[in-house]
Amino acid sequence: MPAYRLKLGFWLRAYDSLEVDAQTPDDAIERARAAAREAMENNSMPEHLDTDERREGLIVWIDQIGVPMENATIAEDIAFDDDRIHPQT
Repeated sequence: MPAYRLKLGFWLRAYDSLEVDAQTPDDAIERARAAAREAMENNSMPEHLDTDERREGLIVWIDQIGVPMENATIAEDIAFDDDRIHPQT
């Protein structure tokens, strides 16, 4: 029986805390948005990762083992799970 290797991609929940100084609540919201955009570009580890539940699964690829690389991949980007982060109504 042929063997296959697959790469699974999934999301976890990541949390970080930031502080912003602002004059008004509206100013705080705008500064929070700017700080959040900057934090998303940062490659450091977040403050907390919630590993209790994986989300938005995707099979990145499936390769057959023992065949030449140019013929190994049999499928790519296969959704197998619903989108539990942004459920559709």
